[in-house]
Amino acid sequence: MATSQKTSGTFAAENLRLKAQVAQLEDRLDHLVEEGGVSESLKQAARNQLSAERLNRSVLEGVSDVVLVANDSRRLTYVSPNVHLLFGYSLEEVERHGRLGFLLPANLVDPDVLESRGQLTNIECRILDSIGRPRDLLVTAKRLQSADGRIMYTCRDITERKRLKSELELLRLSLEQKVEERTQELRESRAQYRRLVESLHEEYLFYSTTAKGTVVYVSPSALNILGLRPDQVVGRSWRKFVDTESPSFKLVEEMEEKRSAGLPVPGYEVEVRHTNGETRVLAVREVVIRDADGCFIANESICRDVTAERETKIEIDRIRAQLEECVEQRTAELRAMYERLLDSEHRYRSLVEDNPDFVIRWQGNGVRSFVNDAYCRYWGECTESLVGTSFFPSIVESDCEALQQQLVAITANSPVVVSEYRVKLPDGRIAWHRWSHRALFDAAGKLGEYQSVGSDITSRRGAEERIRETVVAEARLRHLTQRECEVMTLVVAGSANKVIARRLDLSIKTIEKHRSSLMRKLGVKSVPELVRLAMLAEAGPTLAKSNAHKKSSNGVGIQP
Repeated sequence: MATSQKTSGTFAAENLRLKAQVAQLEDRLDHLVEEGGVSESLKQAARNQLSAERLNRSVLEGVSDVVLVANDSRRLTYVSPNVHLLFGYSLEEVERHGRLGFLLPANLVDPDVLESRGQLTNIECRILDSIGRPRDLLVTAKRLQSADGRIMYTCRDITERKRLKSELELLRLSLEQKVEERTQELRESRAQYRRLVESLHEEYLFYSTTAKGTVVYVSPSALNILGLRPDQVVGRSWRKFVDTESPSFKLVEEMEEKRSAGLPVPGYEVEVRHTNGETRVLAVREVVIRDADGCFIANESICRDVTAERETKIEIDRIRAQLEECVEQRTAELRAMYERLLDSEHRYRSLVEDNPDFVIRWQGNGVRSFVNDAYCRYWGECTESLVGTSFFPSIVESDCEALQQQLVAITANSPVVVSEYRVKLPDGRIAWHRWSHRALFDAAGKLGEYQSVGSDITSRRGAEERIRETVVAEARLRHLTQRECEVMTLVVAGSANKVIARRLDLSIKTIEKHRSSLMRKLGVKSVPELVRLAMLAEAGPTLAKSNAHKKSSNGVGIQP
Protein backbone atom coordinates (compact mmCIF):
# COMPACT_ATOMS: atom_id res chain seq x y z
CA MET A 1 0.00 0.00 0.00
CA ALA A 2 2.83 2.38 0.96
CA THR A 3 4.58 1.69 -2.34
CA SER A 4 1.39 2.38 -4.30
CA GLN A 5 0.82 5.64 -2.40
CA LYS A 6 4.39 6.71 -3.02
CA THR A 7 4.06 5.92 -6.72
CA SER A 8 0.79 7.83 -7.03
CA GLY A 9 2.28 10.80 -5.20
CA THR A 10 5.32 10.79 -7.48
CA PHE A 11 3.11 10.69 -10.60
CA ALA A 12 0.99 13.58 -9.34
CA ALA A 13 4.01 15.74 -8.45
CA GLU A 14 5.67 14.97 -11.74
CA ASN A 15 2.46 15.80 -13.59
CA LEU A 16 2.21 19.16 -11.91
CA ARG A 17 5.85 19.92 -12.62
CA LEU A 18 5.44 19.01 -16.30
CA LYS A 19 2.29 21.08 -16.64
CA ALA A 20 4.13 24.11 -15.23
CA GLN A 21 7.05 23.56 -17.60
CA VAL A 22 4.69 23.13 -20.55
CA ALA A 23 2.93 26.39 -19.65
CA GLN A 24 6.28 28.20 -19.52
CA LEU A 25 7.34 26.69 -22.83
CA GLU A 26 4.06 27.63 -24.45
CA ASP A 27 4.53 31.25 -23.27
CA ARG A 28 8.07 31.31 -24.63
CA LEU A 29 6.95 29.65 -27.84
CA ASP A 30 4.21 32.22 -28.35
CA HIS A 31 6.71 35.01 -27.70
CA LEU A 32 9.26 33.59 -30.11
CA VAL A 33 6.63 33.02 -32.77
CA GLU A 34 5.65 36.64 -32.48
CA GLU A 35 9.32 37.61 -32.79
CA GLY A 36 9.84 35.11 -35.60
CA GLY A 37 12.90 33.63 -34.00
CA VAL A 38 11.70 30.20 -32.84
CA SER A 39 14.05 27.44 -33.73
CA GLU A 40 13.23 23.92 -34.82
CA SER A 41 14.99 22.44 -31.76
CA LEU A 42 12.81 24.49 -29.41
CA LYS A 43 9.68 23.26 -31.13
CA GLN A 44 10.89 19.69 -30.71
CA ALA A 45 11.55 20.24 -27.01
CA ALA A 46 8.01 21.54 -26.57
CA ARG A 47 6.59 18.54 -28.36
CA ASN A 48 8.62 16.21 -26.07
CA GLN A 49 7.23 17.93 -22.99
CA LEU A 50 3.66 17.57 -24.26
CA SER A 51 4.26 13.88 -25.02
CA ALA A 52 5.58 13.32 -21.48
CA GLU A 53 2.48 14.95 -20.04
CA ARG A 54 0.20 12.71 -22.09
CA LEU A 55 2.16 9.63 -20.96
CA ASN A 56 1.87 10.70 -17.32
CA ARG A 57 -1.87 11.24 -17.78
CA SER A 58 -2.29 7.74 -19.29
CA VAL A 59 -0.44 6.18 -16.33
CA LEU A 60 -2.65 7.98 -13.83
CA GLU A 61 -5.77 6.83 -15.63
CA GLY A 62 -4.58 3.20 -15.33
CA VAL A 63 -4.19 3.10 -11.53
CA SER A 64 -7.03 2.76 -8.99
CA ASP A 65 -5.77 5.45 -6.59
CA VAL A 66 -7.26 8.90 -7.11
CA VAL A 67 -4.95 11.93 -6.78
CA LEU A 68 -6.30 15.33 -5.81
CA VAL A 69 -4.31 18.57 -5.38
CA ALA A 70 -5.76 21.57 -3.54
CA ASN A 71 -4.36 24.86 -2.31
CA ASP A 72 -4.66 26.17 1.24
CA SER A 73 -8.06 27.60 0.47
CA ARG A 74 -9.20 24.03 -0.43
CA ARG A 75 -9.66 24.88 -4.10
CA LEU A 76 -8.83 21.94 -6.38
CA THR A 77 -5.91 22.65 -8.67
CA TYR A 78 -5.55 19.13 -10.01
CA VAL A 79 -7.84 16.07 -10.29
CA SER A 80 -6.62 12.74 -11.66
CA PRO A 81 -8.61 11.45 -14.64
CA ASN A 82 -9.73 8.29 -12.79
CA VAL A 83 -11.69 10.23 -10.16
CA HIS A 84 -14.93 8.51 -11.23
CA LEU A 85 -13.63 5.13 -10.02
CA LEU A 86 -13.93 6.18 -6.37
CA PHE A 87 -16.39 9.05 -6.26
CA GLY A 88 -18.64 8.27 -9.25
CA TYR A 89 -18.35 11.85 -10.54
CA SER A 90 -16.86 12.62 -13.90
CA LEU A 91 -13.75 14.75 -14.16
CA GLU A 92 -15.80 17.62 -15.61
CA GLU A 93 -18.26 17.51 -12.69
CA VAL A 94 -15.48 17.66 -10.13
CA GLU A 95 -13.68 20.47 -11.92
CA ARG A 96 -16.93 22.37 -12.24
CA HIS A 97 -17.48 22.32 -8.46
CA GLY A 98 -13.78 22.98 -7.87
CA ARG A 99 -13.83 22.47 -4.06
CA LEU A 100 -12.08 19.69 -2.10
CA GLY A 101 -15.06 19.49 0.24
CA PHE A 102 -17.16 18.22 -2.69
CA LEU A 103 -15.26 14.91 -2.48
CA LEU A 104 -13.62 14.64 0.98
CA PRO A 105 -14.73 15.55 4.53
CA ALA A 106 -13.85 19.07 5.65
CA ASN A 107 -12.05 18.00 8.84
CA LEU A 108 -10.04 15.24 7.22
CA VAL A 109 -6.62 16.82 7.87
CA ASP A 110 -5.40 19.05 10.66
CA PRO A 111 -3.44 21.80 8.81
CA ASP A 112 -1.08 22.38 11.76
CA VAL A 113 -0.16 18.72 12.06
CA LEU A 114 0.32 18.45 8.30
CA GLU A 115 2.49 21.57 8.33
CA SER A 116 4.72 20.15 11.06
CA ARG A 117 5.04 16.68 9.57
CA GLY A 118 4.83 17.40 5.88
CA GLN A 119 2.85 14.21 5.21
CA LEU A 120 0.01 12.30 6.94
CA THR A 121 -0.59 8.68 5.93
CA ASN A 122 -3.31 6.06 6.43
CA ILE A 123 -6.14 8.49 7.18
CA GLU A 124 -9.42 6.54 7.10
CA CYS A 125 -12.66 8.26 6.22
CA ARG A 126 -16.09 7.41 4.84
CA ILE A 127 -17.70 9.23 1.91
CA LEU A 128 -20.82 8.86 -0.19
CA ASP A 129 -20.32 8.47 -3.93
CA SER A 130 -22.48 10.05 -6.59
CA ILE A 131 -25.34 7.51 -6.10
CA GLY A 132 -25.23 7.58 -2.30
CA ARG A 133 -23.25 4.38 -1.69
CA PRO A 134 -20.91 4.56 1.32
CA ARG A 135 -17.23 4.00 0.57
CA ASP A 136 -14.30 3.69 2.95
CA LEU A 137 -11.15 5.52 1.82
CA LEU A 138 -7.54 5.44 2.92
CA VAL A 139 -6.08 8.92 2.30
CA THR A 140 -2.51 10.19 2.29
CA ALA A 141 -2.07 13.98 2.52
CA LYS A 142 1.26 15.51 1.52
CA ARG A 143 2.28 19.15 1.28
CA LEU A 144 3.99 19.84 -2.02
CA GLN A 145 7.12 21.95 -2.25
CA SER A 146 5.56 24.80 -4.21
CA ALA A 147 5.06 28.50 -3.79
CA ASP A 148 1.25 28.37 -3.62
CA GLY A 149 1.19 25.90 -0.71
CA ARG A 150 -0.62 23.09 -2.47
CA ILE A 151 -1.54 19.78 -0.74
CA MET A 152 -1.77 16.48 -2.61
CA TYR A 153 -4.36 13.91 -1.48
CA THR A 154 -3.92 10.28 -2.61
CA CYS A 155 -7.16 8.31 -2.09
CA ARG A 156 -7.53 4.54 -2.13
CA ASP A 157 -10.80 2.56 -1.90
CA ILE A 158 -10.65 0.09 1.05
CA THR A 159 -14.39 -0.64 1.25
CA GLU A 160 -14.04 -4.28 0.24
CA ARG A 161 -11.02 -4.77 2.43
CA LYS A 162 -12.84 -3.40 5.48
CA ARG A 163 -15.86 -5.57 4.71
CA LEU A 164 -13.67 -8.66 4.47
CA LYS A 165 -11.86 -7.66 7.64
CA SER A 166 -15.18 -7.24 9.44
CA GLU A 167 -16.42 -10.62 8.20
CA LEU A 168 -13.12 -12.20 9.22
CA GLU A 169 -13.44 -10.73 12.69
CA LEU A 170 -17.00 -12.04 12.97
CA LEU A 171 -15.83 -15.47 11.85
CA ARG A 172 -12.99 -15.36 14.37
CA LEU A 173 -15.36 -14.42 17.19
CA SER A 174 -17.81 -17.11 16.07
CA LEU A 175 -15.03 -19.69 15.94
CA GLU A 176 -13.78 -18.69 19.37
CA GLN A 177 -17.31 -18.98 20.71
CA LYS A 178 -17.78 -22.42 19.16
CA VAL A 179 -14.41 -23.57 20.48
CA GLU A 180 -15.36 -22.34 23.94
CA GLU A 181 -18.76 -24.06 23.73
CA ARG A 182 -17.19 -27.30 22.52
CA THR A 183 -14.54 -27.11 25.22
CA GLN A 184 -17.23 -26.63 27.83
CA GLU A 185 -19.18 -29.60 26.41
CA LEU A 186 -16.07 -31.74 26.60
CA ARG A 187 -15.44 -30.67 30.18
CA GLU A 188 -19.02 -31.48 31.12
CA SER A 189 -18.85 -34.79 29.23
CA ARG A 190 -15.61 -35.72 30.96
CA ALA A 191 -17.09 -34.85 34.34
CA GLN A 192 -20.25 -36.79 33.53
CA TYR A 193 -18.41 -39.93 32.49
CA ARG A 194 -16.02 -39.65 35.42
CA ARG A 195 -19.01 -39.56 37.77
CA LEU A 196 -20.50 -42.51 35.94
CA VAL A 197 -17.25 -44.50 36.16
CA GLU A 198 -16.74 -43.73 39.82
CA SER A 199 -20.34 -44.63 40.66
CA LEU A 200 -19.87 -48.25 39.49
CA HIS A 201 -18.83 -49.88 42.73
CA GLU A 202 -20.34 -53.32 42.34
CA GLU A 203 -19.05 -55.03 39.19
CA TYR A 204 -16.85 -52.72 37.08
CA LEU A 205 -13.25 -51.62 37.61
CA PHE A 206 -11.55 -48.97 35.46
CA TYR A 207 -7.80 -48.45 35.43
CA SER A 208 -4.93 -47.02 33.35
CA THR A 209 -1.33 -48.19 33.20
CA THR A 210 1.90 -46.96 31.64
CA ALA A 211 3.89 -48.94 29.06
CA LYS A 212 5.84 -50.52 31.94
CA GLY A 213 2.67 -51.69 33.69
CA THR A 214 2.51 -49.07 36.45
CA VAL A 215 -1.04 -48.16 37.48
CA VAL A 216 -1.65 -44.42 37.11
CA TYR A 217 -5.43 -44.42 37.69
CA VAL A 218 -7.97 -46.78 39.20
CA SER A 219 -11.66 -46.20 39.87
CA PRO A 220 -13.03 -46.19 43.45
CA SER A 221 -14.63 -49.60 42.77
CA ALA A 222 -11.19 -51.11 43.52
CA LEU A 223 -12.20 -51.05 47.18
CA ASN A 224 -15.13 -53.37 46.45
CA ILE A 225 -13.39 -55.68 43.95
CA LEU A 226 -9.84 -55.83 45.39
CA GLY A 227 -10.40 -54.61 48.93
CA LEU A 228 -7.89 -51.77 48.31
CA ARG A 229 -8.30 -48.02 48.18
CA PRO A 230 -7.23 -46.31 44.91
CA ASP A 231 -4.20 -44.73 46.62
CA GLN A 232 -3.05 -48.25 47.60
CA VAL A 233 -3.11 -49.32 43.94
CA VAL A 234 -1.85 -46.27 42.03
CA GLY A 235 1.92 -46.28 41.52
CA ARG A 236 2.27 -50.07 41.75
CA SER A 237 2.58 -52.67 38.96
CA TRP A 238 -0.54 -54.54 37.94
CA ARG A 239 1.36 -57.79 38.51
CA LYS A 240 1.08 -57.21 42.26
CA PHE A 241 -2.65 -57.85 42.11
CA VAL A 242 -2.77 -60.91 39.79
CA ASP A 243 -2.67 -64.43 41.17
CA THR A 244 0.72 -65.55 39.82
CA GLU A 245 -0.09 -69.19 40.55
CA SER A 246 -3.20 -69.06 38.36
CA PRO A 247 -3.02 -70.23 34.70
CA SER A 248 -4.47 -66.83 33.77
CA PHE A 249 -1.21 -65.10 34.79
CA LYS A 250 0.56 -66.62 31.80
CA LEU A 251 -2.30 -65.42 29.58
CA VAL A 252 -1.90 -61.85 30.89
CA GLU A 253 1.83 -61.98 30.13
CA GLU A 254 1.03 -63.07 26.57
CA MET A 255 -1.37 -60.11 26.20
CA GLU A 256 1.40 -57.80 27.43
CA GLU A 257 3.73 -59.10 24.72
CA LYS A 258 1.06 -58.63 22.04
CA ARG A 259 0.40 -55.10 23.25
CA SER A 260 4.08 -54.19 23.09
CA ALA A 261 4.45 -55.76 19.64
CA GLY A 262 1.58 -53.65 18.25
CA LEU A 263 -0.80 -56.60 17.86
CA PRO A 264 -4.52 -56.35 18.72
CA VAL A 265 -5.40 -57.54 22.20
CA PRO A 266 -8.67 -59.50 22.49
CA GLY A 267 -10.75 -59.67 25.65
CA TYR A 268 -9.59 -62.13 28.28
CA GLU A 269 -10.26 -63.25 31.84
CA VAL A 270 -7.82 -63.01 34.72
CA GLU A 271 -7.89 -64.12 38.36
CA VAL A 272 -6.99 -61.53 41.01
CA ARG A 273 -6.64 -61.72 44.78
CA HIS A 274 -8.96 -59.90 47.16
CA THR A 275 -7.52 -58.76 50.48
CA ASN A 276 -9.91 -61.14 52.27
CA GLY A 277 -8.24 -64.10 50.53
CA GLU A 278 -10.93 -64.70 47.91
CA THR A 279 -10.09 -65.16 44.25
CA ARG A 280 -12.03 -62.90 41.90
CA VAL A 281 -12.38 -63.49 38.15
CA LEU A 282 -12.32 -60.33 36.01
CA ALA A 283 -13.26 -60.08 32.32
CA VAL A 284 -10.88 -57.49 30.82
CA ARG A 285 -11.25 -55.25 27.77
CA GLU A 286 -8.30 -53.01 26.88
CA VAL A 287 -7.70 -49.90 24.77
CA VAL A 288 -4.06 -49.44 23.76
CA ILE A 289 -2.79 -45.84 23.53
CA ARG A 290 0.05 -45.24 21.06
CA ASP A 291 2.06 -42.17 20.08
CA ALA A 292 2.40 -40.70 16.59
CA ASP A 293 5.07 -43.30 15.74
CA GLY A 294 2.81 -46.19 16.76
CA CYS A 295 4.76 -46.98 19.94
CA PHE A 296 2.81 -48.30 22.92
CA ILE A 297 2.75 -45.65 25.67
CA ALA A 298 -0.28 -46.43 27.84
CA ASN A 299 -3.16 -48.81 28.37
CA GLU A 300 -6.73 -48.11 29.48
CA SER A 301 -8.88 -51.02 30.64
CA ILE A 302 -12.33 -51.85 31.92
CA CYS A 303 -12.87 -54.99 34.01
CA ARG A 304 -16.07 -56.67 35.05
CA ASP A 305 -16.30 -59.01 38.01
CA VAL A 306 -17.61 -62.29 36.57
CA THR A 307 -16.86 -64.48 39.58
CA ALA A 308 -20.53 -65.14 40.27
CA GLU A 309 -21.19 -65.74 36.57
CA ARG A 310 -18.42 -68.34 36.39
CA GLU A 311 -19.80 -70.17 39.42
CA THR A 312 -23.27 -69.99 37.93
CA LYS A 313 -21.97 -71.35 34.63
CA ILE A 314 -20.37 -74.32 36.39
CA GLU A 315 -23.64 -75.04 38.11
CA ILE A 316 -25.56 -74.68 34.85
CA ASP A 317 -23.21 -77.11 33.11
CA ARG A 318 -23.82 -79.63 35.87
CA ILE A 319 -27.58 -79.23 35.60
CA ARG A 320 -27.38 -79.39 31.80
CA ALA A 321 -25.56 -82.71 32.00
CA GLN A 322 -28.29 -84.05 34.23
CA LEU A 323 -30.98 -82.76 31.92
CA GLU A 324 -29.30 -84.26 28.90
CA GLU A 325 -29.25 -87.60 30.62
CA CYS A 326 -32.94 -87.29 31.46
CA VAL A 327 -33.73 -86.12 27.91
CA GLU A 328 -31.87 -89.07 26.49
CA GLN A 329 -33.88 -91.46 28.62
CA ARG A 330 -37.09 -89.73 27.70
CA THR A 331 -36.12 -89.74 24.04
CA ALA A 332 -35.62 -93.49 24.18
CA GLU A 333 -39.08 -93.86 25.68
CA LEU A 334 -40.59 -91.60 23.04
CA ARG A 335 -38.80 -93.47 20.29
CA ALA A 336 -40.35 -96.71 21.52
CA MET A 337 -43.74 -95.03 21.63
CA TYR A 338 -43.17 -93.74 18.11
CA GLU A 339 -42.46 -97.22 16.86
CA ARG A 340 -45.72 -98.37 18.35
CA LEU A 341 -47.54 -95.46 16.77
CA LEU A 342 -46.16 -96.34 13.37
CA ASP A 343 -47.57 -99.81 13.75
CA SER A 344 -50.99 -98.39 14.44
CA GLU A 345 -50.94 -95.80 11.64
CA HIS A 346 -53.99 -97.21 9.94
CA ARG A 347 -56.02 -96.51 13.09
CA TYR A 348 -55.53 -92.76 13.02
CA ARG A 349 -55.34 -92.20 9.24
CA SER A 350 -59.07 -91.58 9.13
CA LEU A 351 -58.62 -89.03 11.90
CA VAL A 352 -55.97 -87.24 9.82
CA GLU A 353 -58.17 -87.24 6.75
CA ASP A 354 -61.02 -85.61 8.65
CA ASN A 355 -58.76 -83.02 10.33
CA PRO A 356 -59.67 -79.44 9.22
CA ASP A 357 -55.94 -78.51 9.38
CA PHE A 358 -53.52 -79.32 6.58
CA VAL A 359 -51.60 -82.56 7.08
CA ILE A 360 -48.83 -83.68 4.74
CA ARG A 361 -45.80 -85.92 4.65
CA TRP A 362 -42.86 -85.07 2.46
CA GLN A 363 -39.25 -85.81 1.64
CA GLY A 364 -36.33 -83.49 2.32
CA ASN A 365 -36.66 -81.94 -1.16
CA GLY A 366 -40.29 -80.94 -0.49
CA VAL A 367 -41.85 -83.76 -2.55
CA ARG A 368 -45.16 -84.74 -0.96
CA SER A 369 -45.89 -88.39 -0.20
CA PHE A 370 -49.20 -87.83 1.58
CA VAL A 371 -51.82 -85.04 1.71
CA ASN A 372 -55.16 -84.96 3.54
CA ASP A 373 -58.49 -83.84 2.09
CA ALA A 374 -58.39 -80.38 3.74
CA TYR A 375 -55.06 -79.69 2.02
CA CYS A 376 -56.45 -80.79 -1.38
CA ARG A 377 -59.56 -78.64 -1.00
CA TYR A 378 -57.46 -75.61 -0.11
CA TRP A 379 -55.37 -75.88 -3.27
CA GLY A 380 -58.28 -77.02 -5.44
CA GLU A 381 -56.33 -80.08 -6.54
CA CYS A 382 -56.78 -83.82 -6.27
CA THR A 383 -54.47 -86.07 -4.27
CA GLU A 384 -52.84 -87.52 -7.39
CA SER A 385 -51.78 -84.07 -8.70
CA LEU A 386 -50.19 -83.08 -5.37
CA VAL A 387 -48.48 -86.29 -4.30
CA GLY A 388 -45.10 -86.68 -5.96
CA THR A 389 -44.59 -82.93 -6.47
CA SER A 390 -42.69 -80.44 -4.32
CA PHE A 391 -44.44 -77.67 -2.41
CA PHE A 392 -41.27 -75.55 -2.22
CA PRO A 393 -42.09 -73.60 -5.47
CA SER A 394 -45.37 -72.38 -3.93
CA ILE A 395 -43.48 -70.65 -1.08
CA VAL A 396 -42.19 -67.09 -1.52
CA GLU A 397 -38.49 -67.41 -2.34
CA SER A 398 -37.06 -65.56 0.67
CA ASP A 399 -39.38 -67.43 3.07
CA CYS A 400 -38.45 -70.73 1.42
CA GLU A 401 -34.76 -70.06 2.11
CA ALA A 402 -35.56 -69.29 5.76
CA LEU A 403 -37.54 -72.56 6.06
CA GLN A 404 -34.69 -74.58 4.63
CA GLN A 405 -32.28 -73.03 7.12
CA GLN A 406 -34.62 -74.08 9.93
CA LEU A 407 -34.79 -77.62 8.58
CA VAL A 408 -31.02 -77.89 8.51
CA ALA A 409 -30.95 -77.27 12.28
CA ILE A 410 -33.29 -80.22 13.01
CA THR A 411 -31.73 -83.10 14.92
CA ALA A 412 -33.03 -86.26 16.50
CA ASN A 413 -32.99 -84.47 19.87
CA SER A 414 -34.81 -81.45 18.46
CA PRO A 415 -36.98 -82.83 15.64
CA VAL A 416 -39.71 -80.14 15.50
CA VAL A 417 -39.67 -76.65 14.01
CA VAL A 418 -42.58 -74.24 13.78
CA SER A 419 -42.51 -71.69 10.98
CA GLU A 420 -44.74 -69.13 9.35
CA TYR A 421 -44.24 -68.20 5.72
CA ARG A 422 -46.00 -66.83 2.67
CA VAL A 423 -47.34 -68.95 -0.18
CA LYS A 424 -48.47 -68.02 -3.68
CA LEU A 425 -52.05 -69.13 -4.38
CA PRO A 426 -53.19 -70.19 -7.88
CA ASP A 427 -55.15 -66.94 -8.33
CA GLY A 428 -52.02 -64.85 -7.67
CA ARG A 429 -52.84 -63.84 -4.09
CA ILE A 430 -50.30 -64.19 -1.26
CA ALA A 431 -51.41 -66.07 1.86
CA TRP A 432 -49.74 -66.77 5.19
CA HIS A 433 -49.35 -70.36 6.49
CA ARG A 434 -48.29 -71.63 9.89
CA TRP A 435 -46.72 -75.10 9.93
CA SER A 436 -45.33 -77.46 12.54
CA HIS A 437 -42.75 -79.67 10.83
CA ARG A 438 -41.63 -82.83 12.60
CA ALA A 439 -38.68 -84.83 11.32
CA LEU A 440 -39.20 -88.60 11.49
CA PHE A 441 -36.05 -90.60 12.34
CA ASP A 442 -35.72 -94.35 12.28
CA ALA A 443 -34.30 -96.43 15.12
CA ALA A 444 -30.76 -95.84 13.87
CA GLY A 445 -31.25 -92.05 14.01
CA LYS A 446 -31.45 -91.63 10.23
CA LEU A 447 -33.88 -89.03 8.88
CA GLY A 448 -36.67 -90.60 6.86
CA GLU A 449 -39.21 -87.91 6.05
CA TYR A 450 -41.17 -85.04 7.55
CA GLN A 451 -44.71 -84.88 8.83
CA SER A 452 -46.28 -81.42 8.95
CA VAL A 453 -49.49 -79.89 10.25
CA GLY A 454 -50.48 -76.43 9.11
CA SER A 455 -53.23 -73.88 8.65
CA ASP A 456 -53.98 -70.63 6.82
CA ILE A 457 -53.29 -67.66 9.16
CA THR A 458 -53.68 -64.86 6.62
CA SER A 459 -56.53 -63.23 8.55
CA ARG A 460 -54.61 -63.40 11.82
CA ARG A 461 -51.47 -61.92 10.28
CA GLY A 462 -53.50 -59.13 8.73
CA ALA A 463 -55.03 -58.33 12.11
CA GLU A 464 -51.58 -58.39 13.74
CA GLU A 465 -50.21 -56.07 11.06
CA ARG A 466 -53.10 -53.66 11.57
CA ILE A 467 -52.52 -53.72 15.32
CA ARG A 468 -48.81 -53.07 14.79
CA GLU A 469 -49.52 -50.17 12.45
CA THR A 470 -52.05 -48.79 14.95
CA VAL A 471 -49.49 -48.94 17.77
CA VAL A 472 -46.91 -47.20 15.55
CA ALA A 473 -49.42 -44.53 14.58
CA GLU A 474 -50.36 -43.93 18.22
CA ALA A 475 -46.71 -43.70 19.21
CA ARG A 476 -45.98 -41.15 16.49
CA LEU A 477 -49.03 -39.04 17.27
CA ARG A 478 -47.98 -38.74 20.91
CA HIS A 479 -45.04 -36.61 19.76
CA LEU A 480 -47.36 -33.95 18.30
CA THR A 481 -48.10 -30.75 20.14
CA GLN A 482 -51.68 -29.74 20.80
CA ARG A 483 -51.55 -27.17 17.99
CA GLU A 484 -50.12 -29.74 15.56
CA CYS A 485 -52.99 -32.10 16.50
CA GLU A 486 -55.49 -29.34 15.72
CA VAL A 487 -53.86 -28.63 12.36
CA MET A 488 -53.68 -32.35 11.51
CA THR A 489 -57.39 -32.78 12.35
CA LEU A 490 -58.37 -30.05 9.92
CA VAL A 491 -55.97 -31.32 7.22
CA VAL A 492 -57.45 -34.83 7.53
CA ALA A 493 -60.91 -33.30 7.29
CA GLY A 494 -59.88 -31.86 3.91
CA SER A 495 -59.52 -28.21 4.87
CA ALA A 496 -57.08 -26.04 2.90
CA ASN A 497 -54.34 -24.07 4.63
CA LYS A 498 -56.27 -20.83 4.19
CA VAL A 499 -59.36 -22.32 5.88
CA ILE A 500 -57.28 -23.80 8.71
CA ALA A 501 -55.52 -20.47 9.28
CA ARG A 502 -58.85 -18.63 9.48
CA ARG A 503 -60.37 -21.21 11.80
CA LEU A 504 -57.41 -21.30 14.20
CA ASP A 505 -56.80 -17.54 13.90
CA LEU A 506 -53.23 -18.07 12.68
CA SER A 507 -51.25 -16.99 9.64
CA ILE A 508 -50.98 -19.25 6.61
CA LYS A 509 -47.20 -19.35 7.05
CA THR A 510 -47.63 -20.63 10.63
CA ILE A 511 -50.09 -23.28 9.45
CA GLU A 512 -47.60 -24.38 6.77
CA LYS A 513 -44.89 -24.59 9.43
CA HIS A 514 -47.09 -26.72 11.74
CA ARG A 515 -48.16 -28.88 8.83
CA SER A 516 -44.57 -29.52 7.73
CA SER A 517 -43.53 -30.26 11.32
CA LEU A 518 -46.31 -32.77 12.02
CA MET A 519 -45.76 -34.62 8.73
CA ARG A 520 -42.05 -34.88 9.49
CA LYS A 521 -42.76 -36.21 13.01
CA LEU A 522 -45.31 -38.70 11.68
CA GLY A 523 -43.01 -39.86 8.86
CA VAL A 524 -45.60 -39.26 6.10
CA LYS A 525 -45.09 -37.52 2.79
CA SER A 526 -48.61 -37.00 1.52
CA VAL A 527 -52.11 -36.22 2.78
CA PRO A 528 -53.45 -39.73 1.94
CA GLU A 529 -50.72 -41.25 4.10
CA LEU A 530 -51.62 -38.80 6.87
CA VAL A 531 -55.31 -39.70 6.62
CA ARG A 532 -54.53 -43.43 6.79
CA LEU A 533 -52.30 -42.94 9.84
CA ALA A 534 -54.97 -40.83 11.56
CA MET A 535 -57.62 -43.48 10.86
CA LEU A 536 -55.36 -46.20 12.28
CA ALA A 537 -54.72 -44.14 15.40
CA GLU A 538 -58.42 -43.34 15.78
CA ALA A 539 -59.09 -47.08 15.83
CA GLY A 540 -56.53 -47.61 18.63
CA PRO A 541 -57.88 -47.59 22.21
CA THR A 542 -55.02 -45.49 23.62
CA LEU A 543 -55.34 -42.62 21.18
CA ALA A 544 -59.12 -42.78 21.20
CA LYS A 545 -59.02 -41.85 24.88
CA SER A 546 -56.44 -39.16 24.19
CA ASN A 547 -58.55 -37.72 21.39
CA ALA A 548 -61.63 -37.74 23.57
CA HIS A 549 -59.74 -35.69 26.14
CA LYS A 550 -58.54 -33.27 23.45
CA LYS A 551 -62.05 -32.89 22.07
CA SER A 552 -63.38 -32.10 25.52
CA SER A 553 -60.63 -29.55 26.17
CA ASN A 554 -60.50 -27.65 22.88
CA GLY A 555 -63.37 -28.89 20.81
CA VAL A 556 -61.09 -30.29 18.11
CA GLY A 557 -60.22 -33.95 17.60
CA ILE A 558 -59.08 -36.35 14.92
CA GLN A 559 -61.85 -36.99 12.43
CA PRO A 560 -61.78 -40.22 10.40
